[in-house]
Amino acid sequence: MDPNGASQVITALEVIYSSKSTNEERLEAQKFLDRVKNHEESPFWGYEIALNNPADYILKHFGLGLLENAVRKNWGDYNGEKRLALRKWVVELNYGVQKEDPRYIKQKLAFLWVEIAKRTWGEALRGENPSKEELMESWVDMDTNLTELWNIGGASRELSLVIFKILFEDVFLLDDLTVLKRMTIIQPLCVMIISPMDIFATKYKFTEKWTLFKANEEGWFALWVSELNNALTQNNAEYVIRLLETLKTCLNWPLGEVIIKNDIFSTLLQCFLSNIPKAQSMALDSMHILLTRPYNNDDHYQIIIDKVFDSMDLLNQVYDYLQFDPEQGIDEVKYPIVKKCVDMISCLYICVFKIKDTNNRIEKYLRLVLKATFNPSLIVSGLTLDVWCSCLRNDEFLPLLDKYVIPDLLNFAADALIYYEQIDGHVSKKFAEIDFQSSSEFQSFCSTFRKRIRDIIRLISCVKLDYTYDWLNNRLNSFFSSPFGQEVLTSTFLDRKCDPYLSALSQFMIIECFINGCIRWKIWYPSGADYSEKLDSIMRKLEVLSNQLIALNIREPLLLKKEIQNFALFLTMLKDNVLFTLLEKIITSATMDYPEIDLDERSSEADAVRDLRYACGIELNRMALLMPESLKEIFPDLENVVAKIMPNLSYHERISFKSFLLTIVLKSSMDGKEDRFAAIVDPELVAWSDQSTVVGLSELPWFMERLGIVQIAEYFQKRGINENSDLLSISIDDEGKKLKSDLTKRWQTLFPVRATRMFIHYSMQSIKKDEELRMLQKMWRPRIVPILPYIMRLLYQLQAYHDPENAKDLPVIVQSFVKYSTIERFWEAGASNKSKDEFINEHMKAMQTLRDFADSVGHIVRYTREYTLLVISAISTLGNVFFDIDEAPEMLMNSIAIFKPNANHISPGVSTHGWKHIMNVAIRPLLKNCPEECAPKFMTNFLPRLFETLDILLCQKWSSYMNEDINLEPIQTDDEDMTEEILEENLLRQLTTVVVRIMIDCVGQHSTNSQSSKAKFTSRQIKMRAIIFENINVLAPFLKLLNHLMSFRDSKCSFNAILVMRCCLNEVLIKEDSVDEFFTVEVMKNLLLNVLCQSSFKDSFYEALNVFTVLFLTLCKEYKPARAYLYEISHGYDIDSLYENLKSVDHYRNQRALMIEFIDWIKAASGRDDEDESEHRAAETKRQEKRAAILKKASERLVRKQKEDGDILDDPNTEDAAFGNLFES
Repeated sequence: MDPNGASQVITALEVIYSSKSTNEERLEAQKFLDRVKNHEESPFWGYEIALNNPADYILKHFGLGLLENAVRKNWGDYNGEKRLALRKWVVELNYGVQKEDPRYIKQKLAFLWVEIAKRTWGEALRGENPSKEELMESWVDMDTNLTELWNIGGASRELSLVIFKILFEDVFLLDDLTVLKRMTIIQPLCVMIISPMDIFATKYKFTEKWTLFKANEEGWFALWVSELNNALTQNNAEYVIRLLETLKTCLNWPLGEVIIKNDIFSTLLQCFLSNIPKAQSMALDSMHILLTRPYNNDDHYQIIIDKVFDSMDLLNQVYDYLQFDPEQGIDEVKYPIVKKCVDMISCLYICVFKIKDTNNRIEKYLRLVLKATFNPSLIVSGLTLDVWCSCLRNDEFLPLLDKYVIPDLLNFAADALIYYEQIDGHVSKKFAEIDFQSSSEFQSFCSTFRKRIRDIIRLISCVKLDYTYDWLNNRLNSFFSSPFGQEVLTSTFLDRKCDPYLSALSQFMIIECFINGCIRWKIWYPSGADYSEKLDSIMRKLEVLSNQLIALNIREPLLLKKEIQNFALFLTMLKDNVLFTLLEKIITSATMDYPEIDLDERSSEADAVRDLRYACGIELNRMALLMPESLKEIFPDLENVVAKIMPNLSYHERISFKSFLLTIVLKSSMDGKEDRFAAIVDPELVAWSDQSTVVGLSELPWFMERLGIVQIAEYFQKRGINENSDLLSISIDDEGKKLKSDLTKRWQTLFPVRATRMFIHYSMQSIKKDEELRMLQKMWRPRIVPILPYIMRLLYQLQAYHDPENAKDLPVIVQSFVKYSTIERFWEAGASNKSKDEFINEHMKAMQTLRDFADSVGHIVRYTREYTLLVISAISTLGNVFFDIDEAPEMLMNSIAIFKPNANHISPGVSTHGWKHIMNVAIRPLLKNCPEECAPKFMTNFLPRLFETLDILLCQKWSSYMNEDINLEPIQTDDEDMTEEILEENLLRQLTTVVVRIMIDCVGQHSTNSQSSKAKFTSRQIKMRAIIFENINVLAPFLKLLNHLMSFRDSKCSFNAILVMRCCLNEVLIKEDSVDEFFTVEVMKNLLLNVLCQSSFKDSFYEALNVFTVLFLTLCKEYKPARAYLYEISHGYDIDSLYENLKSVDHYRNQRALMIEFIDWIKAASGRDDEDESEHRAAETKRQEKRAAILKKASERLVRKQKEDGDILDDPNTEDAAFGNLFES
């Protein structure tokens, strides 16, 4: 060995850390150190440096790093002698740990120990009769070494705990690839060394050789619990924390007998009683694990839950101790513990019926949960709300709730049903500053919190209906006789943040919950013998309540809107009893005059009136759907009323009233349906073939003229505006205001998209019989077929409007204006650098300037496109009316995907956000609505173009993000550019999510549930799978798109795309050579060199590995070129041996270990090792951060309540909230 190696390393380190060294000297020294890591003797030098410099932590850490580098990178190349030497050095260095050593040195020593253990410990046990040498190489005395380490002193005892903690984390919590290869040996060994041998022997089959690996008959678990009890007695806080850190990692996997024998739960309760905050927090996590982990023996679980319910007085005492006055500031030590305490307590409700109610245990538990419900922190209170919702849905719980909590819970819920985010200075906001990173997060949480509160009131109303009715009457009488209530009754407009408005809104929300409770009662109670009698009583009460509310005569538009929505709910229960009263109230409210408000102006008051009228229109149509026969009797009167008020209504309001009449005509048994239908519908639809519409749709310049852009340009010329003018700084004058007002009225009737959509939408609601569907198709077919080309042409022009190339021949000022109008300005949480209020204020300011013209034109373009897409979606519900049109697939794709032949761009200028809407609003519903008999013909023509378009579009948009690891020096951007970039990436992820959903809609997805080995498909998916898989012209673009979706840098979408691919393999492999070639050359290459080798896809690793393994085994057997291709791209790996080895093992877990070795080879051969030399200096920090993040996620999984997983692609941006606030008028 080179005797000077270690000293040269020390000299180089001194140069780097010396303040006198030049940059050139430091650079040379660093280059030398980088070369040292690859030197054969580097581990010995590392050992020497760490051993001989115990107090120089920089040198010691570097020396340990050289040892770690050798273990991680070169272990497989060392012979037995070198491995043994390396292990002895590591053990010796661990034995030499000092009390003064900093935590990071102890961590490094422990990591080294564990890295060797993961590679060697117990390896000889794979054979039946290992030799003494093989046992030595398998670190047969590791448990003995750990016992010796434990006995040396305090510092070494702490180090042994760190070793166990890291070992158990890597084996049981983390997806450690080294461990995965040896899982069948290393997991049972861990169980053995912590357990008494007699307990281990009852559960595991093992040979005598296994016992050689165990040094302590009783096992480590008993020792740690005993030490923890002693440490608590001595109030040794640091030692308590270290013991808990290790014990917490071994609670979910040891045998239940070990947990019970050592009574760890009692010890954890004592930790919770201690005044050591970190110990309290970890004890709560640990108790949570014990309460939610599986037990093979029900008696063991019973012992645990009995202990916790016996401790209710203690838990209550600690909960009270943890309280503090938030007005004096949030106690940042106590508050996190309170949250964990309540989280743990709230999961116990599922155990209530598993215990005997001795010593009032159940009452104490329920009252403790109720106490937590009243906590001023919404997070803490919110943790308990699901408990109450679940209990109120469980009939067994109801007597207990009635006895102990319902009155207090109902009062709490009513007081808590408020808009916290609107109330300045509310105490909840003090907690929100700690719990939420942004106001939008807080608002989102408040919305969820209110939903739970509504559920509680609704459920209590259902199960205690008479009590709740009396309580509600008292509450309403009290409110409306109060000063706030009187102000509400006498005001026309109220500030949305003032107490009277918010209090009144709360009362109307409570009424809504009560009515919904009554509706639930009808479903919940029918088996009762006195059902009819009780129902009559409820109906009388509801009628009285309805009449009392009508008598209030509220004029405030938004409160009246809420009241109208409640009346519609009353109607679902009371029906004919109140139909005419409520109908009169809704029509009166829809036409209520607010003379002081100019509805052509934009103001909060005008918006409120429009909101009220819009809501009235919806409720009228809902009424028509609910009770068409009753309304049929007064139809002539309704026609007369509507005819009288029509002249005073806006275009949108007129369409709502026409839809109301149309719904009665179609849904009732009225005579002369076709004539009445024509009289309502045709005057609106004729606008599609009107000469001005036809001309306006023929060419883009005519379309722009129809939008009013020519008039705006003329006005701008009068004002001296040019392309350099700042529109945001130039006020709008009276002439501009008049032009704007005229254009606004024109835009309302620009194209009849809203009328078309609403008429079809309400026509197709509540269809009960096939004859009704055929009747509707018969009436709509002659109207839809002629106008469909115009609808598609409108969509085409709306797409073309965004293409900057199309504006090049226009005057420069018009070009500038059009460019302004195509910019989408909207606010998105987490992406925008302004607050929502700042964004709205900027928008309101723009309304007083010339920029409002561009904003308004942009709004009407997007609004019209939105409604055109909704029209297409609505037409698709008419079934074969649309899908039987031969030209429909081509017309639709030509309208949305305008190819630029020279640039390979699709519909240039259309934003990612716009594409997301096209897919969400039109394409997904269209695919779902296609009738089975039309699917083969339509889908065969439509899907190839769709998949090709999406593939080109997404590949272009993702291209700038795919090589992000290469750009080591990020481009400097200002805040505005960075915000735009973040927003665009966020929108791209949303679009990609929608596309993945389309793929799932078509062919389904493999389940992530380990219990379900086979994917389940709907009948529609089965039909679509046949269409896609049996036609190569459809399958080819489908697979190409899916392969790219797997590779995009979005972990959620990649993961789900892989699950889609997994469910396709059985039906597409080994059917056609060209498909097998694609899987070999494209899919396997993508998986092997991209998804499986890059850390950005770590969440998808195991699903991707499964798909790759299936492809490997299938194609290597059936498709001859596969082996040669894999040999080539794997840099000469022995593919034949891998195939034979995979075939010879029984369990997929063993196949996975073989595949991981293959992937490790690929990583090394491709230069993709995690420890790449170019980033070696940062590797340690990165690895520690990554480990901490993964451990955090794993720990959260461990202590979370056992809830059902939600929709894996659930995303508010892609489903119910697809429109956001972008297109609100």
